[in-house]
Amino acid sequence: MNLPLVLLYNLNNPRGARLRKLCLPLGLKTRLVAPEEYGLPLGVLVEGGTPDTPWSGEPFSDEMLVLVNCPSPLMDRFLQSFRRNKLPPVALKAVLTPTNRQWDSVALHAELLREREAIGQGQGAHTDQQT
Repeated sequence: MNLPLVLLYNLNNPRGARLRKLCLPLGLKTRLVAPEEYGLPLGVLVEGGTPDTPWSGEPFSDEMLVLVNCPSPLMDRFLQSFRRNKLPPVALKAVLTPTNRQWDSVALHAELLREREAIGQGQGAHTDQQT
């Protein structure tokens, strides 16, 4: 599946509805990821997989986006549309990569928090993951 997609975490709310509406004219499909799916590899989520056994760990409450199959011009238009529509940015964002497609949502969330902290401390990110 090579269609542009955005995985949405903790955005099943009015803000998320605005974000999904913003994606329509851009041709971006969206998928709300439920906490029960947090244990699935990102690549499986992208392909529409569902868990045999729901994940039962402690869910995170941060909003998070994962952009999938988004060429740079589309990604730029998506991010610009946040500003045009006066939507505050989602702090935790990632692009699906060959490396992180094997990670589950919890692992990606933890890595994005580490990167954010490192950037805040002026150290920069230490992984090959693109955000």
